[in-house]
Amino acid sequence: MTTAHGPAPADPPAAESEDARCWREAARLRREHRAWVIIWLAPAREFRAYGRLPGGRRDTSLAAATAADLAVQIRHAEESAPPRSPEDRA
Repeated sequence: MTTAHGPAPADPPAAESEDARCWREAARLRREHRAWVIIWLAPAREFRAYGRLPGGRRDTSLAAATAADLAVQIRHAEESAPPRSPEDRA
């Protein structure tokens, strides 16, 4: 959309601050869960986490609308994973 003063901003300022808050939350989750790759996927408006659990042959992928929900999913995934074997530590 174009106005008399040029192109209209894509997002209102409130959305920018919400997006910045979500990026900060993703950074906090990365500090708390260092074994996971955690991102805020702005176009989808969701947090995502990727990690290799003990005994897993493939990475685990998680998604949630809020940082708190993603943290719960990560804890649940870690708690339900089998204990690490010596081969996993190598």
